Amino acid sequence: MTSRWVGIALGIGMVCLYAAACSPGATPSNPSATALDSIAMDGDSGGAHVHASSQPDDKGYIDGWFEGKDVQLYYTKSYFCDPLSPPPALPCEVGAPPDEAPRPGPVPTIYAIVATPAVFNDPNFNPDTLACRFNTPCLNHPAMIDLSRIPGGSPTAPAAAHNHILSAHGGGWFHTVNIRVFSVGAWNAIAAAKSLSAVRALQGGDTEHGVPGVISGDTKTNIYFFIASWRND
Repeated sequence: MTSRWVGIALGIGMVCLYAAACSPGATPSNPSATALDSIAMDGDSGGAHVHASSQPDDKGYIDGWFEGKDVQLYYTKSYFCDPLSPPPALPCEVGAPPDEAPRPGPVPTIYAIVATPAVFNDPNFNPDTLACRFNTPCLNHPAMIDLSRIPGGSPTAPAAAHNHILSAHGGGWFHTVNIRVFSVGAWNAIAAAKSLSAVRALQGGDTEHGVPGVISGDTKTNIYFFIASWRND
């Protein structure tokens, strides 16, 4: 794959939209995030992919859920995004899969369960159920994401309010799937169950579209996170 530099054009009008990004309820060790991410080439991939971060390769724990339990995810490496064609304003995108992964072979999934503004502004919402808060990038997460491939999405959206559900126990690279929650009742049900099965029940068996006004379907991204290890909360 031919080397390429991706120019980042940040818009002043940050929209309060949803994506796979972050900020902590129980705050992990927090890098000094800037709105403008730096771009570097990822040596792990063997190719010229975007390995971008505000402060590369910080280490710390971020909250997550797995099979009904709270877990702490140990992040040791910055995120990886493989820009799609045509090149977007930002390298990390929601709405389409990547062209290439940071390593060959099957890669497990990390689900970014996003609380949309209708949810996190509701008086019945508990902010302690978030791993990452709106417009405050978590450790080794992108500060901005291109949402232009999903309806109503901005090409320069700030970090979203979300938590994480893992598809399998293990360490290494995880591919991000974005799921947006539009109802505080649905969010509270997921936060109580802390499981992917609760998400699937709310989607009503339609993982492509979800249920309007309740929850989206599974939305592909080109974003990968490196989780070295886990521990129970």
